[in-house]
Amino acid sequence: MGDMMIKELARICGVAVSTASRALNDREGINAETRDRILATAKQYGYVPNASARSLKISANRTISVIIQGEPSPLLIDVLLILEEAFGKAGFATTLSHVPVRSAHFATVERIVRDGKFAGVVFLGRYGDAQSTDSHLLSMQLAELEVPIVFCTTSDYSGLRSTHSSVCVDDYSGGFDLGAHLAELGHRKIAFVGAGSAQEQGQVWALRFAGVRAALAQAGAQVDQDLMVPSALPGELFTMDNGYRSIQAWLAAGDRDFTALVASCDAVAVGAARALHEAGVRVPVDCSVTGFDGLNVGRYFIPRLATITQPIAEIAQATARVLLATIADPERPTEQVLIRGRLTEGESVAAA
Repeated sequence: MGDMMIKELARICGVAVSTASRALNDREGINAETRDRILATAKQYGYVPNASARSLKISANRTISVIIQGEPSPLLIDVLLILEEAFGKAGFATTLSHVPVRSAHFATVERIVRDGKFAGVVFLGRYGDAQSTDSHLLSMQLAELEVPIVFCTTSDYSGLRSTHSSVCVDDYSGGFDLGAHLAELGHRKIAFVGAGSAQEQGQVWALRFAGVRAALAQAGAQVDQDLMVPSALPGELFTMDNGYRSIQAWLAAGDRDFTALVASCDAVAVGAARALHEAGVRVPVDCSVTGFDGLNVGRYFIPRLATITQPIAEIAQATARVLLATIADPERPTEQVLIRGRLTEGESVAAA
């Protein structure tokens, strides 16, 4: 079992990853009996330490890497600015790396972290190969780097919720609030735009849609699968262009019976609203539209966008707190922090 990862070895031994690392690297802070047990288990299973990961931990400096994958939205930039300030006050520099969607593999992340020898890493926004069913493997590979990692604005959607800490808005509750708001106004035929692939059920768009669906079910309505709008640009889910092109193609494919449109985020909502306008569908007279995030573009959009406003400052500050605490104490338990957003009613929603 030569491809065993240190996370798996630690689980078998019933110890923290940092404890297993101390035993393997002959460091202090571990009793002899535990050390011998870990070394014996490593030998039994044929564990081979990852030399590059081990050197990372030993050589970590006082710089934190923030990694953004795909589209660097205004929301992520706002979070980044607050993170930089918080890390700076704690004596850490911040460096930013952008990873194109096509390069979103473990090898890319490993190279970034290995070259920088960072004290910690923040994944800002989505992470990993969105089309892969092996996201759980990516999570384990990231743990192998033995560098504190926090996912910010997204959860660890691999399904291994305790592997890494995460801080994000409560996407499910936000979606529920939007769905309940529309249902209260009499909407039952609600379309959804901005969905990804079936493998992404833990991604933010899926959590938001699940919340909307739950709210409709509570109101006695069901989501019609014909009202799931296919994304025209799967690699650019959270963009105005995706919202615009998706709705444009969907409307062109046939007659549609809907009274409201829920978008995965504000950017998608703005693009979708443009496509509706060009098709002669008036917002909110003919169709109500909602977004998610609370971006400035939604505040100045006409009509002002109904949305869930993310508590950006709280998310960024909690992310900094969790990462700095983990750098100081690698054995502390992981945290999954959900912060509830605020429903902003706007002007883009009216009674059905």
